[in-house]
Amino acid sequence: STMTAMDTTLPPAILTLPATVITPQNSELRMDAVAAEVPVALVFNGISHAVMMCTPSHLEAFALGFALSEGIIDSAADCYGIDVVTGSACGDDLDLPALAVEINIASRCFARLKDKRRSLAGRTGCGICGIDSMEALDLVPEPLTLPGWAARIDLPVLQRAVAQLPSL
Repeated sequence: STMTAMDTTLPPAILTLPATVITPQNSELRMDAVAAEVPVALVFNGISHAVMMCTPSHLEAFALGFALSEGIIDSAADCYGIDVVTGSACGDDLDLPALAVEINIASRCFARLKDKRRSLAGRTGCGICGIDSMEALDLVPEPLTLPGWAARIDLPVLQRAVAQLPSL
């Protein structure tokens, strides 16, 4: 993966993408707004600590909140600066936008962090949240085999299922 401080243009936080809306009566393709997510490495005093999937907006506040809630720093005064660095996490044929948030913290807090490294790896979801560096990204996972029952789920089956849901 490559990161550079030269380009500070962040990827968009909101994407407009086509979405199929399925109702009991029909399905309709329309454009919808979706929150974007990209891998964000949290780097304390030059050492990558964790990677999280985040919407690329307000990352300085996210990093400060993370550092405070994880007990990495004791107060905001222990944070001397935060810089967002853009780059990409590259796989075989992929060029995924990625960011690093470089947090400069007090040396006593950094010493404590080095002594108390913890695993943040997520147990569910995409598996990115909590890895300790961009180098640990597995962007080309083994393909899953489609189960036989999945081929029997077509639009009429989905529409019947939606029609049977209780209304809220």
